[in-house]
Amino acid sequence: MIYLSAQLIAGFIYLLGGGDLLVRGAVALARRTGVPPALVALTVVGLGTSLPELVVSIQASLTGYPGLALGNVIGSNIANVLLVGGVAAIVFPLRTTDGSMRRSGALMLVVTLAFVAVCALGANITRLEGGFLLGALLVGTAVTARSAMRSHTFDMTTPIEWVLGVPARLGTIFLFIGVGVVVLPVGADLLVGAATQIADQLGVSETVVGLSVVAVGTSLPEVATTVVAGLRRKTVMVVGTLVGSNMFNILAIMGSAAIASPAPIEVSGRTLALDLPVMVAASVTLVGFAWLRRPIRRTTGVVFAAVYLLYFGLLYALG
Repeated sequence: MIYLSAQLIAGFIYLLGGGDLLVRGAVALARRTGVPPALVALTVVGLGTSLPELVVSIQASLTGYPGLALGNVIGSNIANVLLVGGVAAIVFPLRTTDGSMRRSGALMLVVTLAFVAVCALGANITRLEGGFLLGALLVGTAVTARSAMRSHTFDMTTPIEWVLGVPARLGTIFLFIGVGVVVLPVGADLLVGAATQIADQLGVSETVVGLSVVAVGTSLPEVATTVVAGLRRKTVMVVGTLVGSNMFNILAIMGSAAIASPAPIEVSGRTLALDLPVMVAASVTLVGFAWLRRPIRRTTGVVFAAVYLLYFGLLYALG
């Protein structure tokens, strides 16, 4: 178990480090080549904090562990709101008064409910449904990017840049991209291998490991960016980051995992009865604060984190 724990940690380090380098290099290259800032923020930067989940989920599907991919997506969305949002609110209360948060929050809720409907109606997720999710992502990104570039008001002081910064020299840019492309799949392979073996030794399904350990580990970029945003008092951006990450998880990551999986991804009865309702409840709560224009205060942040710890413990109690 000690060896597997070390392998799991190494996988996280490779994933987070590789994602860090790849995103920094991609943002810098986009700027050097004159790509509009709004498009960079909505694509490369938006992808950045969800890159570990994407690589792990595709790797898990390709190697025959689709339950790990499904658990990673659902678990990451729960962790984003309750754990990441809770920690960020404890650092500094989160403002939700920005009008765009109400629109994007409502869209996230629609995407979440549509995903739950797909899971509930067929008890599995097929390649066709995965293609539908990816198609919805492409259409939504194109519409949003076009609107942002027309308005010329998109804020490029994005969380990823507050935390990471971007290289300036062309040689460094290509070095970052090259190392990131090589390191990411290595980290995913280590992580998936360790996670599935840990699941066997603990006597739980790979879905449970995906919902808990893997979901928390791959959500570390969101933790970093939201805590920094809280410290810099850019708390409206925190909620936007969480909303965007949750939508990307469902549309891009679940869509890609379903297409990569040789067989439809089965949705267990336990997932339908517990995990999906918790994900919906967390999403509704977050959107509710935005629609009511009420800040998420420190007390609420503590409640969020406590509920997440309770859910985490319940996963292993139920097996």
